[in-house]
Amino acid sequence: MQPIDNIYEPLDLYKNQYQEEHARNVQAFFEDLIKQSGIDEQENIDTVKEIRLNEKVISKVKTKYRIKIGFRNFLIFLTVIFFMASVLLIYTYIKKNNALEPYINLLMGIACALCGIGLILLITLKTNKTIKNLDEYLAELNDKVKDLYQKAWEQMRPLNNLYDWAMTATLIQKTIPLVKLDPYFDKRRFVYLNRKYGLRDNTDKKNSVLYIQSGEIINNPFLLARTLNFRMSTKIYYGSLTISWIVSREVDGKTVYETKTEVLRASVTKPYPTYSSNSFIIYANDAAPDLSFSRRPSNVSGLSEKQIDRKVNKEGKKIEKLARKSVALIDGFTAMANSEFEVLFNALDRDNEVQFRLLFTPLAQKQIIKLIKDQSVGYGDNWSFIKRKRLNFIYPNHLNNIDLSLDPSRYVNYELAASKKIFNNYNTQFFKDFYFAMAPILAIPLYQQYQPQEFIYDDDNYYYNVCSWEHESIANYLKESHFKHPESITKNILKTNIVSSGKDYDVIAVTAYGFKGVKRVEYVSVRGGDGKYHRVPVPWVEYIPVDRTSNVVVKAADKINRSQFINNKYGNQSWQTFIQNIAKSSESFIFRKSLLAFITKSQYNDQINQSFDEILFQSKK
Repeated sequence: MQPIDNIYEPLDLYKNQYQEEHARNVQAFFEDLIKQSGIDEQENIDTVKEIRLNEKVISKVKTKYRIKIGFRNFLIFLTVIFFMASVLLIYTYIKKNNALEPYINLLMGIACALCGIGLILLITLKTNKTIKNLDEYLAELNDKVKDLYQKAWEQMRPLNNLYDWAMTATLIQKTIPLVKLDPYFDKRRFVYLNRKYGLRDNTDKKNSVLYIQSGEIINNPFLLARTLNFRMSTKIYYGSLTISWIVSREVDGKTVYETKTEVLRASVTKPYPTYSSNSFIIYANDAAPDLSFSRRPSNVSGLSEKQIDRKVNKEGKKIEKLARKSVALIDGFTAMANSEFEVLFNALDRDNEVQFRLLFTPLAQKQIIKLIKDQSVGYGDNWSFIKRKRLNFIYPNHLNNIDLSLDPSRYVNYELAASKKIFNNYNTQFFKDFYFAMAPILAIPLYQQYQPQEFIYDDDNYYYNVCSWEHESIANYLKESHFKHPESITKNILKTNIVSSGKDYDVIAVTAYGFKGVKRVEYVSVRGGDGKYHRVPVPWVEYIPVDRTSNVVVKAADKINRSQFINNKYGNQSWQTFIQNIAKSSESFIFRKSLLAFITKSQYNDQINQSFDEILFQSKK
């Protein structure tokens, strides 16, 4: 199918073309990977089949083993009962040996003893032997399955090593050539967004970038991001105290005393750190450069066409009234002729009517309405849209529920069929999620028609190689556990600062901001039923800020891929020696996208970087 020059009808295009086309591209891509790896598909199928058959046998043998163990325990219980009965009956015979009945007790006692002895012989000579044989058989089966798993992993090793970070991006670009995803968010892309569109470094200490993916649509840049956000909220703590007192009353001329009890309860509200994540798109475009507005979901998802019409009619009258009032006050708001669009898009805080109409042409309005009312193809109206001059922010709710990392390790498996299923499912689902996150932008034709002016790149003031957004993303990929303060009991916000930089590396300081918890007790005065005030203890936790800083090296590694990284990290002595000497641990030495990163335990400079380059160069030969 011929590539499409523009995407003016995103919903229909996805339904009629992109959905099936991308699925075919994903399947074909995986088949090519199989051919490239040279693995024997049937051989892996046979091995996995043998694993499953042996696992079924193991399951059956384990069931039989548990039954035999239970049976042996039952026999032991019976043995104990028989011997206890035997002792009791013989004891009765000794006490009453002058009557006929004791002789019966003696015989019964001997019979019970013989039964106990018989059960012991059954346990030792047969049941234990059976259990031992089953145990040995299970051990043999487990060893066999372990060997089969190793065999399957070895069969899949060439394919597992081929999975790389750029695969999802390559597939998206194949389906939609208009969209390009970058290897990583480098300084050139950031400088462009910063100087031309005003995007800033992520310096806010209340959030940290978990994932970031930069790219462009017809030369207009965008970011796909997820952040971890912190805010100090409050939490209610509860406590109780049981009190008692004595009351007296007269009953028939006598004084009667009675003890009464009551549970007094109290609460206190204290600061409590809360964390949440948020996924969003930032899209930069020069079209309508003076326009700002915001809109939230219209809550029409799940409504019938008639219900939507009623909502449009009702809300449309309010907008007309607002427009008349606006004209009277001369503040510039003018309602558009398409009341359905006005109600459903609901961007009434716009500040430039001319540019708003320039952006939302009749075609754009029609496509936006389709996206909002859709209930079968995409995700309907689950997105917020905020435009601030030349920067557009899209917040689709569905992005919060998916893995944005594009981490290829998810495909690694010992079973080809499972790996194929994971690969197909993730890439088709990611495409859908990404596509409908971008759909509100794609529905505006002017954004695709508007080509940005040439930008003269000048990095004199930007001496680092990778921007802070990517730095934070890498730090979070390394996991906060490597950075958090030992006393921290909460999640941590990871923030970065440049320490030094070289020709292809940055040394960054990663500071983990968290909280330690100190147990406190506050006493609240509560009046009891005795008429007195009592101090009710309420335990609570005081959260005190703590932080710790570690240095991380982030190095551009465009010339190696994930397969080469794995082979060298675990099979190259020069790499292992370097990692041991410079990195905090092997686990903290990673390859992500086209970047190498590691927590350094000593100083990193140009000389060490040159030595590392020599190791990289040798490993490429």
